[in-house]
Amino acid sequence: MRTVYALSVLCFFNFLSFCQIDQVRIEKEYSEMDFAPQIAGYFNGEIPVNKICDVRGIFTNRGIKVIVFDLELNDIDRNEPIHIVGNQIPDSICSDLLSARIEHVLHFTNIKAIDLDGSMKHLSPMKLTVVFEEED
Repeated sequence: MRTVYALSVLCFFNFLSFCQIDQVRIEKEYSEMDFAPQIAGYFNGEIPVNKICDVRGIFTNRGIKVIVFDLELNDIDRNEPIHIVGNQIPDSICSDLLSARIEHVLHFTNIKAIDLDGSMKHLSPMKLTVVFEEED
């Protein structure tokens, strides 16, 4: 009986040794560009009007979540920065940009985000110029 018990315990531990999974942890080193806010891949400069209201809104390559930002619009009847909660330009502003059919300079400031560890980050400001592409 002891032999059967010893064999069953031995077989059980051998079975567990096959079930072990080694964990591999890969740590990525982040560059400065991974923290830069963007809209549809545009960081600064000109952005096509059909990209400015991208459904992903403002995001970073690192994957931190933008929670609030201020938006200053030049050439629209708004003189003060607009405080926006979330990471997307409101639909009302998007429709104004689409219907105006002229270039606009947008300043994104006070961009705040929550990092993966729950800490608050202040991101770099962006300056994007909304342009209309010529149709052939």
